Formats: sequence, structure tokens, C-alpha cells
Amino acid sequence: MNRNKGLLIYNDPNSRSRDSHLGFFIALRLLGSAIICVFFLSALIINTSPLLCPLLCGKEILHNSPPSSPAAMLPVSCHSHNDYWRERPLFSALEAGCVGVEADVWAYNDELFVSHGLGTMVPNRTLKSMYLNPLIQQLEGTVTSLPALPATAPGGLYKSRPTQTLVLLVDFKSHPERTWSLLMRELEPLRRSAFLTTYVGNQKIIRPITVVVTGDIPEHVLDQDDSAAPRDVFLDAPLSNVQSGLYDAANCHWASMSLAKLVGRVSSSGLNSLQLDKIRSRVRSAHDHGLQVRFWKLPTWPIGLRNKIWASLQKEGVDILNTDDLQNAANVLREDAAP
Repeated sequence: MNRNKGLLIYNDPNSRSRDSHLGFFIALRLLGSAIICVFFLSALIINTSPLLCPLLCGKEILHNSPPSSPAAMLPVSCHSHNDYWRERPLFSALEAGCVGVEADVWAYNDELFVSHGLGTMVPNRTLKSMYLNPLIQQLEGTVTSLPALPATAPGGLYKSRPTQTLVLLVDFKSHPERTWSLLMRELEPLRRSAFLTTYVGNQKIIRPITVVVTGDIPEHVLDQDDSAAPRDVFLDAPLSNVQSGLYDAANCHWASMSLAKLVGRVSSSGLNSLQLDKIRSRVRSAHDHGLQVRFWKLPTWPIGLRNKIWASLQKEGVDILNTDDLQNAANVLREDAAP
């Protein structure tokens, strides 16, 4: 017992022990709940993210199986951002109907490896094995089943629209000159089969595959003399600099930039009139130079806002929708295009 200011206080020797045990069990229960929440949240993120799932799920991500239903390939104006992260690179995009796929490439040991970084390169993941060879196989199988077309326009990948081209966006990540040399070598089989979009004689002939390069590209590519030889590899022009006079349909195919950089923050109500004016101006300028427009770094959350921005961009004449969510993007684009 303690005597404190006239009060008689009795200290139970077991109460402190009971309190400490109770606190311990409460903390342990809270920790368990937190672990369960983190586990389920992580599972949700992994299974819905094309970036994390191939890296963390322990799944084989290179499935060279063709689309399950080629006849169902209804092309829409979406581009598969970082396509190589998907479980089925190229084919997931084709099944969704996307008309563009993206591959980051690194020159290493006389090969072009597809990877987001040097530390994640895998031996069998090359541009040739993941994209070029499967494309040739798909095109060889498709051409024979299509009606006769002019020699300058062999049948493409989409049975519902044989003249639709697929853009293969190749992002140079290292050694520009070496990467360029290897790319030109690897494209030769497609070139011999007349599968590549070509600019010759002041005319762009659209064919099943249009190769567009971006990233750390050699300086001489832009200065290539178009009268010297046909061009079958094109640039992704900086949309912010299209009016410079350096870029047109002869040397470029797309004109791209970050939407976030152009319009800044987008409110929950969508793009405002000033932001839409900026987009219209860029689209008009690119189209005047014969280029298609693509914006990257679009808002992805919340879903309602994302879909609203997708619809607004399509309405304003943006030609290609850059996306990680292929099927939903394709569905939104088809719904908006329906009469």
C-alpha cells in the first residue's frame, strides 16, 4: 500500500502483469490483421498489374501461342504500353485489337534483348523471338487466307481489316549506332516479304507492320536522305516540336508526348476547356504534317476519370490511345465508336 495525500492506495501485484499481457495480445492481433490486409492488397496489385505479375508471380511470361481467335481481331486505336511485361507479349495486344505494341531493346552480344533494364534481361527474350518471328508466322498464315491484294499492300494481321497496320514501337535503350545496325539486320526477313511500311518516291506505302523507333536513336536517322533509298523505319516525333519542320510523314509516323506535361493536373471532372484547347492545337499541328498523335502518361485512377479522359482524347482526334489496360481500353474505344 502507498500513502499519497491522505489516500490509501493498494497496488495489486498481478494487475500490471495482466495489463501487459492484454496489451501484447492486442498488438499481436492488430499485427496479424495488418499482415492479412497487406497480403490481399499485394495479391490484388500483382494480379492486375502487367509490370508486377510477370516479375513476382513466378509465371513463365513468354507464351508463343497465337491468338485464340484470329477472326475476332477487331482493330481499335490502342497501343500496348511496355507490351513485353505481359504474360503473352504481342498476342494479348492482338487479341484485344490493339494496333501498336512497344518493346524496349538493349544491344548485347550481337542481339537485341527486350527488357526494361539491364538487370532484368533473360536469354530467350529478344526482339526476334518475342516479336519479329511471331509476326512473320502470323502474317504468312494470314496472307494465304485473304483475298488477293495489290503487291504493294499484302494482307495484314486483322482479317476484319486487312489493310490495318500494326505499329512496332522499338525504344532504343543503349548503344544507338549498334542498336540501329542490329535492328536493320533483324528486320530483313520482314523487308524481303514486303511486310514493312515503306516511304519511297515521295509516297508512304502502308503495309502490315510499321516500325517506329524512339529513345536513344542515332542522330543520322533523322537526316537520312529520302531520295537515296526507301525508308522502312520511322521516328516517333516529339509532339512538342512538330512545327520545327524537321518531322513529317517521310521520316516519322507518330508524334508523341506526355499528356501530364502538356495539360498538367486533371481534375475529377475531366479535362477542362483550356486543356482541351492545348490538345486540339497539338493534334492539328501533327495532322498537318501527316503524323498520328499519341499521348503517354495518362491518368490511370480512378477508373471513371481514366475512361472519361480516354473518350475525350478520342473525340479530339488523338489517333492512338497509350494504355496498360488493353481489354478495357479496347472496350471503351469500341463503345464510343458505335453508332
